[in-house]
Amino acid sequence: MSNPHDDPGHRPPPPRQGEPQPSYPGGPPPPPYQTDPHAYPGPPPQPGGPWQAPPPGHGAPPPPPGYAPRGRGNKGFFGTLFDVNFDHMLTVRLARTIYTLMTVLITMFALVVLWYGLSFFTWNPTLAVMTIVAAPLIWLFDLVVIRVFMEFVINQFKITEHLKAMREREGLR
Repeated sequence: MSNPHDDPGHRPPPPRQGEPQPSYPGGPPPPPYQTDPHAYPGPPPQPGGPWQAPPPGHGAPPPPPGYAPRGRGNKGFFGTLFDVNFDHMLTVRLARTIYTLMTVLITMFALVVLWYGLSFFTWNPTLAVMTIVAAPLIWLFDLVVIRVFMEFVINQFKITEHLKAMREREGLR
C-alpha cells in the first residue's frame, strides 16, 4: 500500500500536548506510556482520577515513629549566625546588603578614577582622556562581575533550599 494511513494496523503517532485526541477505530487510544517510547515511564493512571488517594503500598512511605519535621521558622540574624547545623542560611539574607555595599564601593572607586583622570589634564592630556573614558567602563565591568557572582551564590542557595524542601516533603529527613 502506498499510503501508510490506509493500513488498518497502523496508528498515527500520539498527539502533542494541548492537541485534541483523535478518534481511533476500534476503541479509545492506548495510554501514552505504552505507545510513546519518549513518554514518562511512570505508573499508569489510577482509576477514578488523580484526586483520590493512592492505593495502599503506593506513594511516600510513612515517617518513622517520633519523627518531627524541622520547622522552617525565622530564627533571626543572630540565631542564623550561630546555627551550627547550617539549617538556615545567612548569605541569602545579606545578599541585598552585600550587593548594595559593593555597588557603593565600586561607584566610589570609579569616581576616584574619574577625578584622577580630570587631574591628569595638566600633566598628560592623552592619559587624562583615556582615564576618563575608562572610568565608566571599569564601573560597568565591576558591577556586572559582582552581579553575576551574587546571582551564582544565591542560585546555589536556592537549589539547596529546594532540595531540602523536596526531602522534607518526601519524608526523607
